[in-house]
Amino acid sequence: MIIIRDFFQGRSRPPWRCPDLAAAGRVRPVAVHVGIGLFTGQVPPGSGRTFAQEYRETLELVRMAEALGFDSAWVSEHHGTSDGYLPSLLPMLAAFAAATERILLGTGVVLAPLHHPLRLAEDAAVVDQLSDGRLILGLGIGWREEEFRMFGVPLEGRLARTVETVEILRRAWTGRRFSFTGRAYRFEEVRVTPPPARPGGPPIYLGGYVERAVRRAGRLGDGYIVDSGDVEGLRRSLALVEEAARRAGRDPGSVGLAVLQNAFVADAGDAWAAAREGVAHQMGAYGAWEAGADTPEHDSLEPLPPDEETLRAWTPAGRPEEVARALRPLVEAFGGRREFHLVVRLHYPGMDFETASRAVELFGEEVLPALKGA
Repeated sequence: MIIIRDFFQGRSRPPWRCPDLAAAGRVRPVAVHVGIGLFTGQVPPGSGRTFAQEYRETLELVRMAEALGFDSAWVSEHHGTSDGYLPSLLPMLAAFAAATERILLGTGVVLAPLHHPLRLAEDAAVVDQLSDGRLILGLGIGWREEEFRMFGVPLEGRLARTVETVEILRRAWTGRRFSFTGRAYRFEEVRVTPPPARPGGPPIYLGGYVERAVRRAGRLGDGYIVDSGDVEGLRRSLALVEEAARRAGRDPGSVGLAVLQNAFVADAGDAWAAAREGVAHQMGAYGAWEAGADTPEHDSLEPLPPDEETLRAWTPAGRPEEVARALRPLVEAFGGRREFHLVVRLHYPGMDFETASRAVELFGEEVLPALKGA
């Protein structure tokens, strides 16, 4: 397996504000909104697990998370992978919507260039209706050549497709007829129905790591979604988001932040030993994909071996008080100043349900209160 310095180290290592949600009373004015995810539906070859089992257990973990007080649940997508990485994230969120009543449902992220924007607008609107306005739509630009080739989409046009998708979604969600002419898409007098449950549609969070992608989130997004890293690295990225928002005539404090964070909790024995194999699969898969991504957005890649230090630095693992202590700096740095979602992954590829559910239970009962009170 290969891990990429830009992906795991260059992005800095570990130790949104959404007015519509707040106005609707769906997000409480607390320091941090703690989510669970990303759920990716991966079944490593040879694990003995089935996709039906993985999906059923994912739904049960989401039900547990809601009962324990988590604020959101998040999924991600990729295509054509050997482990079946979840390819259809909005259908999965529709299942989450049917299984829950309160928690927000997020995508981290939809690969926007691979989706027709009108169809994406329709699918997102249906999930928003099913969930009574609980959807948060995270979008990314994508980078894996294999995925673009699979769908016959030119990689070089992905930026235009993503930027135009944001505008098309917002216009489509008004429920009114509209026309659009851009570099990638052109429509005449189209209308998307039904509209989302939330007026104006779900908040759109934009992901990215290079400077222009970070600034794009500040200019166009309702929020910025990013993998975790050290606090200072995230502060620098957030400063770019805020600067871009100001230049676009927006209130910088209105742009939310969602941070995706690995972690694992156990009440006895070696927590890291229980999580290591799944974490290595997760990070090794991303690293291998990135190694083959020869694109302008990833022009500083340098392969690394999947060393233990790198894996552990990205996944705080231990007893509840140890994990709370490791995550607290993120809450202290970003909580209470804007809409801030800390999305914690506790389930890893190939992990059995008993191990994963105990981690979710411990985190909900002991770590969650510590973070909320930080």
